Formats: sequence, C-alpha cells, structure tokens
Amino acid sequence: MAQSLNPVFLGDTGSMAINDLLPERPALIGEFSPAYEAYRQVTVADLAPMTQYEYIQALQLVDLNWAIFQLKASAQVELSTGTEKTVRQLLTSKIEGDGEGDFNRQIYAFTEAGGDEDDFKDPIDWDAIELRIETLMSDLKSKDPVQRERATAEAISLGVDPRLVLSGQFLQNSNYNRHARALPELEKRVRLLSAEYRELQKARPIDVVPVAQN
Repeated sequence: MAQSLNPVFLGDTGSMAINDLLPERPALIGEFSPAYEAYRQVTVADLAPMTQYEYIQALQLVDLNWAIFQLKASAQVELSTGTEKTVRQLLTSKIEGDGEGDFNRQIYAFTEAGGDEDDFKDPIDWDAIELRIETLMSDLKSKDPVQRERATAEAISLGVDPRLVLSGQFLQNSNYNRHARALPELEKRVRLLSAEYRELQKARPIDVVPVAQN
C-alpha cells in the first residue's frame, strides 16, 4: 500500500498563544536598525515552524542572528569612531601646529624688527584652519571614492595616514576587539541551534493516508 505524508501543521492560534506568553520586545536606544519585527516575521515564515516547540526554537534563531547583526554593527561603530577620533586628533595637531608655528615665526620677526608685541596683529586665519580640518574629515568619510582618495592623499601629505590609523584600530581598539571576540560564540550557537532545528523538522509527526491502488 502506497502512502502520502501530511505534516502536522501548527495553526495561527498556536503561534498566537506562544506570543501572548512572551514579553514585548522594547525598542532599544541606539539600535542600528528598527527592522527587528519585520526581520522576525520574515525569518519565522522562512523557518515555517509546525509545532509550538519549533516556534520557540525559531524565535531563538531569530534573536541569535539579530544579536550577531547588532554585534557586527556595534563593532563597526567602535572601529569607525575610534579611527575618526584618532585621525581628527592627528590632523588637528598637525594643521593647528603648523599655524601656531607660523604665528610664532612672524611675531618673532616682528619683535626682532623693533615692533611691540602688543601691536602685533595675528595674521593666521584660524577659522580657515578649522574649516580645513572639518572639510578634510568630511571628505575622508565621503561615499564618493574619488573624494575619499583625494582626502586620503592630502592627509598623507600632512604626515597622517588614515590607513595606518585604521590598521592600528583593528589591533588596539579594545571595544572593537571585545565585540569581535564575542562573535564566534554567537555564530557557534546559531550553528548548533540550526542543526537542532533541522533535526526537529526531520522528526515531525506525520499522518499516514492510504492511497488507492489502481
């Protein structure tokens, strides 16, 4: 006798009952994306749980994968913030330092020529210096690769190589490295839970329905 296999389907009422028991997930300040609920719905639909236990496991997979996304995004924020802060400090020190050096040379020449220091008018355009720093930092973060390349070349000409700063951040940024070290454990948990979920799917109860023979 031939058989057809009909999986036992978990209706919406089963999922609703589980959802009613779960606390509402609060919105997190600083979360990299507000799309958690949409991600949960799509992922659970892809996993297609057919029992309440499968549904709970599917929710755990959703949260673990979301935590990985969050951790990676947080790591990138730490890396980007640390790199930007260091590059800004180095450029500010160099550009403002050059301005201060120019100021000191000119006031020295003025007084050596017999001028009174109180009569010396500051020839340095400090606003232009500040604007140059801000423009350079903005260009270094530009999405336009040509603009970024040009800004990088200018920074290097000033003795500040953003590529070396970024390289140093990979090694020295403790917050970035702490995030990076946490990722393998989360990814391992996802692999294990995914394997367990596949085993649950294989073990689903089935209805055996006789098929008429010709």
